[in-house]
Amino acid sequence: MKLNGSAWTFTQEDISTDLIRAKAWSHLSPKEQGAHCLEEVDPAFAAQAQPGDFIVAGKNFGCGSSTAAHVAVIGLGIGAVIAESIGKLFITNAASAGLWAVSCPGIIAFARAGDKLELDTAAWQVRNLATGASIAANPMPGFLCEMIELGGEKNYLRARLAREAAV
Repeated sequence: MKLNGSAWTFTQEDISTDLIRAKAWSHLSPKEQGAHCLEEVDPAFAAQAQPGDFIVAGKNFGCGSSTAAHVAVIGLGIGAVIAESIGKLFITNAASAGLWAVSCPGIIAFARAGDKLELDTAAWQVRNLATGASIAANPMPGFLCEMIELGGEKNYLRARLAREAAV
């Protein structure tokens, strides 16, 4: 699968789930949560980000609690999170909801704010469309990739049960 989007860079490390979306907004719809996505890190981000854009972040993005902060990212329409490293709970929560959360060591030095990027999840490469340069991303387990491509955990389980019933 290939995704294209503009990079929104967040260079700081340890952006926790509470910084991605404050718990005070958890009762809102996904779209309303998206309006508050990363507002404590960059107050202008949610108002300016476009559907399909990428969050490009430093080490340990999504660390902290199992708070469903990925809902705000999805509600904003972000195509993928590409970070130096990502908290394990954030990766699994994101995959369960159909959001790519990809670790890519070196991405902060590779991508600048506004760069047009292509994420190729078959080759596990991120390509800068302006320069033509590529950087390797860390592969994800096949079942998580399938889960994301099918739109999340529920669709993945339905497909898996259907395959097993057909045998």
